[in-house]
Amino acid sequence: MTSVDVNNRVKEKTLSTVSRLSLQQVSKGFKSGNTNLTALENINLEVKPGEFVCLVGPSGCGKSTILNLVSGLEHADSGKVLVNGQAVVAPGPDRLFLFQEPALFPWLNVISNIEFGLKSIGVPKSERRERAMKYLTMVHLQKFADFRVHQLSGGMRQRVAIARALAIDPEVLLMDEPFTALDAQTRDILHQELQQLWAATGKTIIFVTHNVREAVTLGDRVIIFTYRPGRIKREFSTTHLSRPRHIEDQAALSLVREITAELRSEVQLAVAAEYGEAYEDEQIAV
Repeated sequence: MTSVDVNNRVKEKTLSTVSRLSLQQVSKGFKSGNTNLTALENINLEVKPGEFVCLVGPSGCGKSTILNLVSGLEHADSGKVLVNGQAVVAPGPDRLFLFQEPALFPWLNVISNIEFGLKSIGVPKSERRERAMKYLTMVHLQKFADFRVHQLSGGMRQRVAIARALAIDPEVLLMDEPFTALDAQTRDILHQELQQLWAATGKTIIFVTHNVREAVTLGDRVIIFTYRPGRIKREFSTTHLSRPRHIEDQAALSLVREITAELRSEVQLAVAAEYGEAYEDEQIAV
């Protein structure tokens, strides 16, 4: 897919005024021993259909909790979580999770892993193989359809997981640091491929990361969260940057520096809470 195709997808998306996903005054707390912790406080967030939104903040700021709320795995203490205007009450195939670990079945080969997801939502056997191969081809792994999971590299396994999710045809992909465990070279390749897949499929993506450059490379918007309780501190638009983007693009570096500066105080608060003091030289992943 060319840069023209990707940029056309961005233009089409900006015409939509209807929210795919809406969090309205959402708060969520947890109990840890005798301590009550507020993970999220008064979160208001609107995400349009086909938008790619990255969530960035220090550990403990509630980024992953937002994914859990949208998926229906957890429920807010107050406020509303809506998908297409309907309250989220349980998990569903319209919202799929992708984690750091691909969570593939080692006793199945690649194509059977993808077909398993299709079988779970009732796709007839006669259609499953064709549909699975379509998405396996989209992630450039059609030659590995009969391979076992242990025969694949980490990046290839994550591609299979992405193909499995796309084959189910969800409206929203929830991605929780899916590339963190990969080497830099593989991660860079997957950044390019994910942008192409996003443009080709028009999926709404909510992507959690600690890496500022990754967020700027992938997202239409980068949402910065405060340390606990997690609140939206600031958001940055990246739509002025042409696509597809590369993590080393010079045009993005000034925005990366601005976001990193915005994050620094929140990271120091997280370090202070964990170790009892803030370290001036605490590093933020860029």
